Amino acid sequence: MKLTLAIVCSLFLITQFAFAQERNWQNPIIKGYGQILDLEKVDVKPDPNMEYKILIELVFDMDKPERTNFSATNVARLINLHAIGGVKKENLNVAVVIHAAATNTVINNEAYQKKYETDNPYLDLYKELSEAGVELIVCGQSLMMYRNDAKDVVPQVKIATSALTAVSTYQLKGFAYFKWD
Repeated sequence: MKLTLAIVCSLFLITQFAFAQERNWQNPIIKGYGQILDLEKVDVKPDPNMEYKILIELVFDMDKPERTNFSATNVARLINLHAIGGVKKENLNVAVVIHAAATNTVINNEAYQKKYETDNPYLDLYKELSEAGVELIVCGQSLMMYRNDAKDVVPQVKIATSALTAVSTYQLKGFAYFKWD
């Protein structure tokens, strides 16, 4: 029974890998994260002539500090999906407000290792997002509440008075709002 189950599972994984290889996964802007497919038949897609102003609030838990959370890497997917839809990089104005437990992801590797005994897997993601023009903002209130020091915040991340004031400010500036847990 165990052997049969192992064979079935192996065949399934081989089939899935082969299926994934047939697909043309792409990373048009954020190269290391957020793989997407350029689908041939879609009815609703981004408008390549629009300027997009997108605000994302990240508040995920740190249940697996040794790997990046899907919500964080989904920022890269959002950018890559707009790009594959024809939106130019200069027409993507994205701001990410990070708070609650997610605040712990914006600290340098040394501080992260002290806290979690593992390297900070978010460093490369935040670097790539910043290089693509994404404005990364951390809640100053959460930063202190989760016992992080402002001097340990990575250079790509700005410190806000609070997530609440950052979100309200960007919304009033016309940014479309997403909240990802």
